[in-house]
Amino acid sequence: MLLQFGFINTAFWLGCLWMLLLEGTGNLAFGTVILYYAGLIMTYSLASMFFEARNVLFMAFLFLFLAVFKKGLVLVMAGMQDLGQPVHMDAESVLVQFAVHFILWMLIYNLFNKYIMHELVRRKKPAA
Repeated sequence: MLLQFGFINTAFWLGCLWMLLLEGTGNLAFGTVILYYAGLIMTYSLASMFFEARNVLFMAFLFLFLAVFKKGLVLVMAGMQDLGQPVHMDAESVLVQFAVHFILWMLIYNLFNKYIMHELVRRKKPAA
């Protein structure tokens, strides 16, 4: 959301904080969350060069890619550690993750447009 509206500095610091919180959880090797968010940023950056980043269809394809990417990344990292994860990618978990991301994005996008961006525009002082 912050990348879509151009708040790159805020997105960077909140992303670093979120990665520090998530990296210590779970039983996968160090770096899984960092690889996931690096993939998110690279995919968003490359795709936004060619497509409109605020488009609903763009975000749907981005979330679908990220759901498959996360499942694949977890399978690779679990296989490297011999954790005994199933070696298949079930479509149900990918679709659930896609649906949750997409619904939350639509909710937050509308709230951000209504309350945050509206407040930023209203607070700007006219040029003298």
